[in-house]
Amino acid sequence: MTGPEPFDPLDPFAVHFHREPLEGAGVALILLADPAEGPDESALAPCAGWLREQGRRVETLVVIVDRDDPRLNDRIGEALASVDQPIVAILSAAEAPSPALLKPLLKAINQADHVIGKRPAGPLVEALRWLVRIPRRLVFAVPVLDVNSPCRLHRLEKLRAIPLQSGSSFVNTEALAKATFLGHLLDEVAIPPLKGRVWRKGWLRDLRTVFSHPTFRPPAVAEPRSGPLEQPEGQPEGADRPGGEDGERHQDLGLGDPSALQNDQPQGADELGQG
Repeated sequence: MTGPEPFDPLDPFAVHFHREPLEGAGVALILLADPAEGPDESALAPCAGWLREQGRRVETLVVIVDRDDPRLNDRIGEALASVDQPIVAILSAAEAPSPALLKPLLKAINQADHVIGKRPAGPLVEALRWLVRIPRRLVFAVPVLDVNSPCRLHRLEKLRAIPLQSGSSFVNTEALAKATFLGHLLDEVAIPPLKGRVWRKGWLRDLRTVFSHPTFRPPAVAEPRSGPLEQPEGQPEGADRPGGEDGERHQDLGLGDPSALQNDQPQGADELGQG
């Protein structure tokens, strides 16, 4: 991608492809780690230190993933709910990432919603990537080659808008497929070599679920109820009957003396609580 250019705010096409740059924005580093193989939180220190030198706020979070029950959709969702920075880096590296990995990604995120780091590969691996890309592109509209890259950047608000269903590393394909469907902008840029980790447990089940029953809206969050602390003691007023009689006035009840009506005494808060 090239540098940002002026755009016509009256052109819907230009507006769709415009993104506000995130120069100097804070970054949340989320490391998906295997407790038996590492790496641990210390692996994030070089990247975190470099980002702070650039004047960016930094959050670091290590998410432990069980290889027998990865539940990556839940793990990533919980991690996203606990961070506040505008940019989030999802790292599934099997080794300590270096700041050189983040530089091209941070440049690209200024004009995209999701940026994937494409690792260098030999001719055989590159050919395999292109071969696997064909059905992935035709079925899920994912144009990315290194779909399981261990280094990827996202705009936090955009990634939070994607409901994740896959517990395995198929979540990487699912996230990009749904991002494309939702009109998000994707980019893939070259990064230095980095050994990654893939959790394949439940991959076929996730593929069937996302293909057959995809979800595109995050679960609704129940709004807190607001209202009086005490329940009203009288009956709600109904619609007036013919003749304007609604049963609320003493004239409607046919009583000449309004004092003949029962006078309910208000109950205290303690009495209501014991009901």
